[in-house]
Amino acid sequence: MKLFLKLVMVYFIFVGYYSYAQKSEIQVIDKETKKPIPYANLCFESLINGAKSYSISSLDGWAENKVKEKSLLVISFVGYETVFDTVLSQEAKIIQLTPDLFNLNQVVVTATRTQKMLKDVPAITQLITAKEIETRGITEIATVLQDDVPGIEFHQAGYGTNMKMQGLDANYVLFLIDGEPMAGETEGNIDYARLNMNDVERIEIVKGASSALYGSQAMGGVINIITKKPRDRVEFNMSARFQQYNQINYPDLQLDDDLYTYKNSLDKLNKTMNLTLGSQMEKLMSKTNFVIKSTDAYILESEDTLVMDIIEYDTVLRKHTKTYVPGSEDYTISQVFEYRFSEQFKIRANASYYLHNRYDFKRDNKFDQFEDYRWGLKASYTFSEKSNIEFSYLDDLYNKFEYREKSGERVQEYAHHFYNPKLLVNFSLGEKHLLTAGAEYLLEDMSTKQFSAGRDSLVSKNSSNTIAYFQDDFKLNSKLSFIGGLRLDYHSSFGANVSPKFSAMYKLPPLSLRFNYARGFRSPTIKELYMNWSPIGTFFIKGNPNLQPETNHYLSVSLEYTKSKWNTSVNLYKNWFKNKIDGYWTISEDGIDIYNYTNIDDSDIAGLEVLLKYNIGRGFFISGGYSYIQDHKQKNDINISAIAPHSGNVRLEYSLSKRVYDLKVNFSGVITGAKDYYETTDIVFNGINTLGTFEAHYDAFSLWKISVSQNFHNGINLVIGVDNIFNYKTPIVTFNSNLSPGRRGFISLSLNIDKLYREFSSLTENI
Repeated sequence: MKLFLKLVMVYFIFVGYYSYAQKSEIQVIDKETKKPIPYANLCFESLINGAKSYSISSLDGWAENKVKEKSLLVISFVGYETVFDTVLSQEAKIIQLTPDLFNLNQVVVTATRTQKMLKDVPAITQLITAKEIETRGITEIATVLQDDVPGIEFHQAGYGTNMKMQGLDANYVLFLIDGEPMAGETEGNIDYARLNMNDVERIEIVKGASSALYGSQAMGGVINIITKKPRDRVEFNMSARFQQYNQINYPDLQLDDDLYTYKNSLDKLNKTMNLTLGSQMEKLMSKTNFVIKSTDAYILESEDTLVMDIIEYDTVLRKHTKTYVPGSEDYTISQVFEYRFSEQFKIRANASYYLHNRYDFKRDNKFDQFEDYRWGLKASYTFSEKSNIEFSYLDDLYNKFEYREKSGERVQEYAHHFYNPKLLVNFSLGEKHLLTAGAEYLLEDMSTKQFSAGRDSLVSKNSSNTIAYFQDDFKLNSKLSFIGGLRLDYHSSFGANVSPKFSAMYKLPPLSLRFNYARGFRSPTIKELYMNWSPIGTFFIKGNPNLQPETNHYLSVSLEYTKSKWNTSVNLYKNWFKNKIDGYWTISEDGIDIYNYTNIDDSDIAGLEVLLKYNIGRGFFISGGYSYIQDHKQKNDINISAIAPHSGNVRLEYSLSKRVYDLKVNFSGVITGAKDYYETTDIVFNGINTLGTFEAHYDAFSLWKISVSQNFHNGINLVIGVDNIFNYKTPIVTFNSNLSPGRRGFISLSLNIDKLYREFSSLTENI
């Protein structure tokens, strides 16, 4: 009897193995949870003739083995370490992928314009993945960056949202979408509402002067938003997010009230709705996005009185301040096509339309409307793994209108147009050198009423920049590598400028030492040169055609430690500026405030940043960062920098994964330290309008949030959370204070229809 049972067992083992082998498939699973990994990318390369083929794993992790002879197999998936293996014809395998806890094996492109694993990039680069964004229910770029990147700060100014990074204003930081710049700016800030977080594959943040690769506006760093690509034949995603009202402004108004339309614009739902249709076929890729967003307006009033002890005069002023945060409504549609003629040659075309209404509290039956038309073409040919050529063209037109509600008429006030063709070549020279060369031309055209003292006509100004750059990525051995680069810009108004850079990286596991030097430059913007504008006579902004380009020398040294469950880095940097462009206030004889642009004396910013990630175990993960900034920004021997010297963030995450269910809980906080600096204000002294200086102080504060993400059947993602859970409100409201309206709950739901359909179809077939 025992012998018979043994024979039966051997028979079933043989049959099972034979059936498994006959499948000629490869299954990709998570090494820790043993769950199948759907949509992993598989590349097969013949070891005989080098021919390549590709496959994508199914919902249950299976992918077809397409090889006819022994081949190299490379399997990659976001959030996991890349696996290299070999496979034979008709061979079946189970491949286990190890979670990449710190994203160090993820490929990034921004720091060097070439593909490199994050752990091999010579400059400290932060990476934020789509999964980190989705599981926290975040829909705004400002929230993503402040939560994860120390040293980045967003606040509300009179003209809208303003950003700072490492102590530098937004006009020193270049925002890119898939490597392409964005038209439309206010005081250097792009329209952040244009950035769709539902379409983000990853965000790459490179701090420090990057002018050698990206030109004028990259003097302080680059933030590159990489968008998603479809991975399956059909993809259909729907998502929606709703948040509590910030403020109900007119709760008792009726439909026939004269202010009903005005009130209705201010009290829009806080919502984001997204629809994505995608397809990845053998040669053709297509992706369509529809986005609708809206926010409600609110008024934030100071709880305490602002006391201004004027330094120049023996007087004290007291003011109860408030600020008005406008509401908004957005509509975006975008389309991408990519056609692969062969494994080497492909073309890509993209276009988008964006409409944004900004609703203020003025009862004048009009509001600001913004519109953007953007399209681009890209063609690339790959010669080998490290050699390719790419041509691209970008056309981006950003408009601003005054929309008059009663007549439905809109009057144009501003147009900003980018024309940007580029050529990029990467090629290897031997085994140790990867060379990058490029050329581009950027024509910038701006038409606005802000160039004329009157408000009844558009005045046009333009500038152009012709660019060539070269870079050598030299890997001496497995431990030591260098990158040297040089860029030549020829500006239509300021002539030639040369920007060099040098980076070195030394690896002595578990340590990595990085050194970076770069010279940056920034030519004055068209507005800084020609602004001549008074908004409704309240103040005046005056450009300066005699401005000179500003330059800087950026130096950083960083040390990174990675071992087992730890990843931490320390980065020291210093920025030396020459001819820095800044503004100062004066008062005219008529008592009108005038903001003037000028080149100030040499200045410098130094800082320290610490990043930490630790896998506690049992599903718990903690990460955080600390930033210290020392900004020497002085006028008349007093400090006027409004940057908080100390800031940081921390996030505690818990994950639980079952077969058809994933849970992720995030508890995070952003901490901003106290700051003291000097501000100016209008005063009347002895009957004369003048400016006075007073010392401002802001206490340290922190904002905390919690979110619970639940994913069912890999296709339903439900996130419930609370922002500002301790209900912090700034005691004194100014342009440099936080403008959170207090505690707000939110809920978001995402449905991947195609994944749900395939999964339930698979379950039905197995019943």
